[in-house]
Amino acid sequence: MKLKVMLSSDDPIMEELRKLNIEIDDRSEYVLTRREMDLNYLPAKNDEQTFYISIDDIIFIESLGHDVMLHTKDGVYVTKERLKTLERMLDPDDFLRVSNSSIVSIKNIRRIEASILQKFILHMSNGDKVDVTRSYYYIFKDRFNI
Repeated sequence: MKLKVMLSSDDPIMEELRKLNIEIDDRSEYVLTRREMDLNYLPAKNDEQTFYISIDDIIFIESLGHDVMLHTKDGVYVTKERLKTLERMLDPDDFLRVSNSSIVSIKNIRRIEASILQKFILHMSNGDKVDVTRSYYYIFKDRFNI
C-alpha cells in the first residue's frame, strides 16, 4: 500500500509505517495526517519542479477542473491535494471557503466589494479578485459581521 504522509519525519508513526512495509509516496491518493496538526507547508509544483509552499504565503486556493492551484505572491503552484481536503487541513481562523472552487486567506483580503444578487467580490493582496458565491454568501457575512 502507498500513502502520502503529512507528518514530521520524527513522528513515531513513521517508524510503525516502515515496519508495516507501507510505502510513502507523494502521488498516493491516500493522505495520512494528525488531527489538529499544525500544517506549515504544502507540496506543490511549478514547471515540473516540486516546491514546499509555506501556508503563510498562500493568498488563495483555486480549483479549475482537476487542478488545484495555490496562488502566492511569488506565483501560482499546482498541488495534488483536493480542495475539500485542504479545507479540512487549513486553520479555519486563517482560511475560509468562499465558493465551490475557492478558499481564501483571510489576512490577504484587501477589499470586500458588494455585488448584486447576494455576492461579494474579494480584492486580494496580489491584485486578483475572488468571488464569494451565493452558496457561501451568508457564511461569509456571518464571519465578517457584515
